[in-house]
Amino acid sequence: MKKLNGISACALVSSIVLALPCVAQQNPWNGSWKMDRSSLKYDGPTFSVATDATGFTVTREGKAGPKLTCDGKPNPPENGTTTTCNKTGTGYAIENSRNGKTVSKVKIEVSPDGKTLTRTIHVTPPEGSPYSMMNTSKRLAGGPGLSGTWKETGFTESQDTGVLSIMVKGDSIAFKETDTDKPVTCKLDGTPTKISATRTMSVRQEGSHTLKVTYKNNGKVARANTFVLSADGKTVKETDITPAPSPSTMTVMFHR
Repeated sequence: MKKLNGISACALVSSIVLALPCVAQQNPWNGSWKMDRSSLKYDGPTFSVATDATGFTVTREGKAGPKLTCDGKPNPPENGTTTTCNKTGTGYAIENSRNGKTVSKVKIEVSPDGKTLTRTIHVTPPEGSPYSMMNTSKRLAGGPGLSGTWKETGFTESQDTGVLSIMVKGDSIAFKETDTDKPVTCKLDGTPTKISATRTMSVRQEGSHTLKVTYKNNGKVARANTFVLSADGKTVKETDITPAPSPSTMTVMFHR
């Protein structure tokens, strides 16, 4: 899986000399990197929820979102998305749609002891295969039920293979994160590459041991990742920062 730079130059020399120059010219980023899940540290966002007899409102970073009415009828569209919410025995069931098509289904559940909130999201993207995500949060204050203050403490994604793939060739990089099904090729100078109708990805190499990967949605930064290669070339440390209104920081190590 590791690609060598300068193959044509190496091919001109004898087979005895070939081994050393080719290894020396190999890009240290290239190859597959396996996540060490035991190294993962996650500091998720804090948010509060206010409920009443008809629905709930979520406040993040001091800003309250629109109230979601949970009577089984569509709420007024917001940014092109129509949301329908129903109460369940343990929380709420939500369906989001755009242009008459379901784009995601969300299940919100509070544990029997009231200490844990689980949000399970099943996504049907316009491009690619369906996938699911699950976020868990612990109660900081309030209650009963969904009402109160919560802090996100963990997450999982069905797409996540735990394998990061990188291939640098010239001034470009084919970069495949652990939760994507195929690599995205970008210039190493930070030029944005379109990955959907509203989202872009860019990669900027800063020195020989740092890659800055930025994801934007409608021109706004949605996630900024920094990948740092160790001096011995055996590990990569990822620092993943998501900005407001749901700020979070994650760090994790990868091994070659």
